[in-house]
Amino acid sequence: MKNKTILILGAGQIGEACAIKSISQNPRQIILHTLTKEEALIAKRNVYKHLEGRKIDIQISWGNVLVTKELLNVDYSDLHTKINKTKIIEYNYSYLSNKLIEKSSLYYIIKKWKPDYIFDGINTATVVGYQDDPYSLPRKIINNNTKQDWSKSTQDLLASNTIPSLIRFTQALKKSLVDFKVNCYVKISTTGLGGMGDNLFYTHGDVDEPGMSSGILGKVAAAGVIHQLFLSLSHTPGINIKVVVPAALVGWQRIGFGKFRSHGKNMPLVDSTKKTQLINKSVFTTGKCKQLSKFMEIPFVDSGENSAYSLGEMTAITTLGQMECVTREEVAQACIETALGSTRHDLLTAMDMVSLGPSHLGAIQRRIILDKIASLEKNKSVHSIATNNLGPTVSKHLFELYIMLACAQNSMTTFTKTSSKIMVEKIVKFMQDNQEIRSQIVSLGLPILFENNQAILGEYFYVPNPNEKNIISVDNIELWANSGWVDLREKNIKYWQSLLKKILLESKKIKNTELANSERNWFAIENANIGEILGYAYSMLGGHRKIEFLGKNPR
Repeated sequence: MKNKTILILGAGQIGEACAIKSISQNPRQIILHTLTKEEALIAKRNVYKHLEGRKIDIQISWGNVLVTKELLNVDYSDLHTKINKTKIIEYNYSYLSNKLIEKSSLYYIIKKWKPDYIFDGINTATVVGYQDDPYSLPRKIINNNTKQDWSKSTQDLLASNTIPSLIRFTQALKKSLVDFKVNCYVKISTTGLGGMGDNLFYTHGDVDEPGMSSGILGKVAAAGVIHQLFLSLSHTPGINIKVVVPAALVGWQRIGFGKFRSHGKNMPLVDSTKKTQLINKSVFTTGKCKQLSKFMEIPFVDSGENSAYSLGEMTAITTLGQMECVTREEVAQACIETALGSTRHDLLTAMDMVSLGPSHLGAIQRRIILDKIASLEKNKSVHSIATNNLGPTVSKHLFELYIMLACAQNSMTTFTKTSSKIMVEKIVKFMQDNQEIRSQIVSLGLPILFENNQAILGEYFYVPNPNEKNIISVDNIELWANSGWVDLREKNIKYWQSLLKKILLESKKIKNTELANSERNWFAIENANIGEILGYAYSMLGGHRKIEFLGKNPR
């Protein structure tokens, strides 16, 4: 790469790490391309810090690589206007021609910079398979019984279709790589599930379908389409294309205290003590809340595309047997090695053998990160339990664990041995007295369910789907409580007591083994770390990585 030009498409956390790693190769020029100019300037400042006197020309570029150059710098929200959707449809569905491809923004960018190497860190699968969710629009049409503007609906469906967009991108990439003689193109792709399977409990904050949602499946499907298209492309003479796939949670950025974005917006901190009687067959609506402050503020870690995770969420998703974690520096190093000829981490060389799994360094850095968030939590005297960015089901479970264990001296043993009726009494009093926890729950749009179908409701909710007419019934209350309500009824307390008894039994067996990692996990569980407990619980329920978990299947 010495004296060569490197183009980074998607200079986010992994793309930026690739740029920093490539500095040691002494390239002539590095171009940082992001969606917006502001993001490109931030990336440039971060990369400059690592030059250490080297004379490398750092340039910035910005815009959407999935559209025509005419729409390159159009804001994402403005792409949904009728005239721009028409242009996208014409580009994606017109017959292939050189003239059409030369209109593409990707071809324009590569022609402009003429790079020798390209590192593509754009999360393409998320953009086309999740952000432009192909399921939401048809559902709106199906569920709406009023007269439809079918012309608009058809246009929306065509514009959000995953496959034509990815096919056109691949066609533009092929011509660009050939026309401008790019030495190597390395795509940083995704498994879609952080290396896990369809037993996944987490989402990208999907609210109407917890766990393995249609949106997540859309992302997985898009990733699969990309990999197969690129596999075909890699067999084309004159093209050197590689795919690197991290199979764990990748990286983290700023650790901070304050407001955070959940579902694209900052949450006001609200509270309510009013219990609403849920009446059978009446429509489920929001409750009235008192606003405590403009924004809910907690300790959190900036996690890239999901914006922020709480201490509880970051602990649960990275715990042993869950997604775990790999550092962005490791991913970047794998990309540099791949561009220089190594096939060790190239998915297209061995489709199912080269995924980057959890790492020792990731585990060490995870511990540092979690300790820092925990320290911030203690110093600020504000609990970091959930942000809803792993979905309402995970948030519900974290809050339930926190409340139940807090009412049992933070002891799993005490909790499992205490009568469920006594636990109910303690929990009711705890919720009356503890405004911070109560307000965090309702601020995140999670109803709190008590005995006799009484509930504390926030001003909005994610479960059930607020876009549908939700009739209250015994069955629906059970469905909603299991999906995204903090369920403090005796029957749910009994469920947790039974599950935690199994965890205690299993962890005591693990403690007697010689596995250091297992013993670390055991101490965290014994000391009522809700993130570790939840991760362990998910593993016991079948939501674990496809590995020999702690020496045997926890079933």
